[in-house]
Amino acid sequence: MSGAEGFDYRTRTNGEVHIFHHGKLAKMLRERPAEDFLAAVKDGDAQEAMAAAVGNDGQGGGVQGSATGPGTHLHGNGAAHPHQEFRRKSG
Repeated sequence: MSGAEGFDYRTRTNGEVHIFHHGKLAKMLRERPAEDFLAAVKDGDAQEAMAAAVGNDGQGGGVQGSATGPGTHLHGNGAAHPHQEFRRKSG
């Protein structure tokens, strides 16, 4: 049995592949990456192929490359909006 688990994927009629991890969308693939993924699933371990496509291959860290992709906070990595201190008005 492989180390990766909890992955599932679905294909759409337009060729997109949606990869889910524990029921949540983790990655969406289109065109050539989707075709490569489907070939990897057909030829090998589906859980390992999904983990590699999402970037969760046991090497630590989250998905790289996108500030709003899975593995980052809901609204990005905070680079565009730095932390602000808010004060209450008194009186």
